[in-house]
Amino acid sequence: MTVVAAVARSTRVRPLTAAELLADAVARAGLWDLLAERAHGEPGGLAVLLTPGMSAYGDPATAVSAALVEHLVDLLHEHGYRDVTVGAARCGPDTWLAGPGLPETCRRLGYGGRTPQGHGYRLVDLSEEVEPADFPDSAVLHGSGMARGWLEAGFRINIAKNSTHPEFGYALCLANLFGVLPQDDKHHHYRARRDGAEVIVDLLRRYPPDFHLVDAVVSSHGCAGSQVGRPLRTGTVIAAPDGVLADLVGALLMGVDPVSSPLNARVLGDCGLPDAYRIDGDLTPYQGWRNPPRPLVEAVRRLAPDGRAHRLFSVAAWHVAPGTAEVTDPALARLSRLLTALIRAADANPAAAAALCALLGATASASATVRAWRTGNAKDGLRRRDVALAVDPDAYTHADYDRIADLLRPLETVVDALPADAWQMRWQHVGHSILFGCERTVNAPYPEFVRRVDVSRSISYMTDYLGGRVHVVSRDGRGRPTRQIERNLYLAQPNYLAYYGGPPIDVCKLESVEYGERRQRICWRTVRSPNGSAAYDDGSVTFLPADGGGRTRIVIRVRQRFTLPLTWQVIRPDTRPKLRDPLVQDSYQRFFTRTLDNFEAQYEGRPFRIGRPWEELDDLEAAELPTQRLTEAARMLRTLAAQAASQALTVPTPPGRLGPDGFWHVTPGDLPVRTPLLEEFRASLRPAVAGFWQGLREAAARDRRSRHTP
Repeated sequence: MTVVAAVARSTRVRPLTAAELLADAVARAGLWDLLAERAHGEPGGLAVLLTPGMSAYGDPATAVSAALVEHLVDLLHEHGYRDVTVGAARCGPDTWLAGPGLPETCRRLGYGGRTPQGHGYRLVDLSEEVEPADFPDSAVLHGSGMARGWLEAGFRINIAKNSTHPEFGYALCLANLFGVLPQDDKHHHYRARRDGAEVIVDLLRRYPPDFHLVDAVVSSHGCAGSQVGRPLRTGTVIAAPDGVLADLVGALLMGVDPVSSPLNARVLGDCGLPDAYRIDGDLTPYQGWRNPPRPLVEAVRRLAPDGRAHRLFSVAAWHVAPGTAEVTDPALARLSRLLTALIRAADANPAAAAALCALLGATASASATVRAWRTGNAKDGLRRRDVALAVDPDAYTHADYDRIADLLRPLETVVDALPADAWQMRWQHVGHSILFGCERTVNAPYPEFVRRVDVSRSISYMTDYLGGRVHVVSRDGRGRPTRQIERNLYLAQPNYLAYYGGPPIDVCKLESVEYGERRQRICWRTVRSPNGSAAYDDGSVTFLPADGGGRTRIVIRVRQRFTLPLTWQVIRPDTRPKLRDPLVQDSYQRFFTRTLDNFEAQYEGRPFRIGRPWEELDDLEAAELPTQRLTEAARMLRTLAAQAASQALTVPTPPGRLGPDGFWHVTPGDLPVRTPLLEEFRASLRPAVAGFWQGLREAAARDRRSRHTP
């Protein structure tokens, strides 16, 4: 069936009201046919859920028009669909600046529960009544819930505001879906902890909307139209059963490349457009429309979503009108007013735009430097990642897994024939890839070692492992995985490449696992690298008995080819063997020595994973912004200054006592060792200093344990 994207536009020759634009667009896009097919002849029994984008603080310029939504409610009632609910779809930073709440936000935007024609509708908050949702184990949302209103709706209509976005470039139907997810802290759960595009892909595959609308009657454009309202009358309504198609049409009307948004590009690549579609309407770009400057978009994208700088910008860029929110962080409120004023000025003032881009660019560079330093020197402070599988398990047959060992056998033969270096490691350049092999015999009885160390989890034991996802395809009679797909993330290798913009290594692999009495083995073949960081990362890990089973031999053989950062591509180390070979030898020796250490740590039950997991208890920590620390520091300084002034105005009393001879008699106990002000300051700093030294001692102890070899 051909999917139609309808574009209804008001022109000088044919002026139309918002209600007329809406009625025209939904009719041409086939809404009534879709509803009738779903209702099975009983429209009154079909529960219809509308999810219009709502501003966090009730700003109509950045939210879908309530009047347009109520026009749609009237149209639904006219066609017999009387069970209509409006669900909140908020994407605002309510965690840091307390918003007015759903009832007050709806009131300010004009939602009263009854249309001007007298048709009633319910208002629900999609962050309440959350129930388990059966996302598959290959999904990044596996284990997450959804609101009952979304799960039980018979027909879902997603309504987005036509607006620009400082990071995506534009934010339409797909971006609006973040608001229907249940967690209040959208940034923490759906941008930092998980990749936002993967979240939307999972939602579209499992619980998708049935119809999409874009409210472009009055749009919001400029540097950050989705956050700082800049109205422009564009007189348009876009309607389509497919959200990717609706966003494509909306982007063309803005005059931008639809795949310029990383969110839309990823969803388009994973979900694609309908097999057959057509666009019914005029795609002439909006007159007077202003998109975000490209340098601004690039600067914001350089702020890693799981970093504090990105979180701070995401919060501060929201315009909070005076009196519309209870400010819990005064420093953040001041920063928000300053940043939104600069964004407004940047739309018309090139100097302000240059200043804004320079400020964000400098912040992004500083943030990237800090992240690169932590990659090599403070790995325990990094966050692990929750990711989707990123490949379709049904695209591969059992034969694809079973032939992996045969594909690797010639490479392993070459590796075994290479001479070993001083660390008993073998490596050789072949083409643009590297063949590598290493082994170690550990003082662990073979039966006990294979019981404690699961060979099917060998990938996760490797050093600098940030996270991943495993989908088991088949198991043996004892329930052990024999075929599986795994996605793995590692820090940039070598770690110093992070200073040159080297991305994390992100690879998806088919894996075959064998369990024998005298050998256990896992072998893998790379089938995809979502971020393009690897062309090859194939190999195997084998556990063998040694010394009659009294010890265990670990053998690793790999073929790898990773993508170098642009700077190193210009240097072309492959043409300079004297530079290349020592670097390769050192990086492989470090990586696989630590990897073999990790296998021993797993056997001994010692922790070895880098990074910190995303736990529910971390929500409070994630909600903390640098401005809160600044506010606390300013409050303490004001208190200390007030105490100092009070002490300065107080006439000091000399220590000791006045004797009958007219002299002051002072004993050592009468002299204050420190002033009360200094003592209070020391007391306030003591926990931080003690915590620093305690953490340093624990880190040194971990280093000593990691170097110990039984």
